Amino acid sequence: MNQKKIFLNKEGDQWFKRNSNRHLGNFIDININSFIPLVKDKDKILEIGTSDGRILDYLSIKVPKFNLSLFGIDPSYESINSGSQKYPNLNLKQGTSDQIEFDDNYFNVVILGFCLYLVDRELLFKTISEVDRTLKQGGYLVITDFETPFPVKRNYEHSEGCFTYKNNYSNFFLGGGHYSLVNKIHYSHSTDIFNPDINERVSTSVLYKEHYSEIYRLG
Repeated sequence: MNQKKIFLNKEGDQWFKRNSNRHLGNFIDININSFIPLVKDKDKILEIGTSDGRILDYLSIKVPKFNLSLFGIDPSYESINSGSQKYPNLNLKQGTSDQIEFDDNYFNVVILGFCLYLVDRELLFKTISEVDRTLKQGGYLVITDFETPFPVKRNYEHSEGCFTYKNNYSNFFLGGGHYSLVNKIHYSHSTDIFNPDINERVSTSVLYKEHYSEIYRLG
């Protein structure tokens, strides 16, 4: 759990300082437009890896007539503090993906916002379990992350002893039949089109969590 400690103690704040002024226009559009037709009035939505909450705030602007409850968690204290001041309409809290402090079946939508590639491998399945626990049946899971055709490990350039783990993360949810793929958009880390370079490939996947009564029927 080395990376979790590093991001909670310093690297989360350092990441926010490096990226707080970065223009995320196309990136935000791709994320939000991938699932916004599925959002309903009074939905509860959680973004994990929310930074200062700018994507959640953008979502609220796109559907101004909807009364959404918007929540975000991020390991960076500075990003949460900044976002709480800039976007008082959001419920932001410092935290990590392996310990989501909400009740079972609480959210209609969970967004994994470019964070799984930095999760300690010992905590990856705990993260998947926590996401599944807090997402309602009939809800949607949005995963934005690097997507490679096979697992790739690389040194994380901003902090010694940390690594990035690139993978096709939607497959961790799709394998057992509890989730179905609704939408998928391929692009790259630096542009909004597909990149043949494996290390630059990114995707946003929208998954639907099936109702258990529909997929498990007595024969």
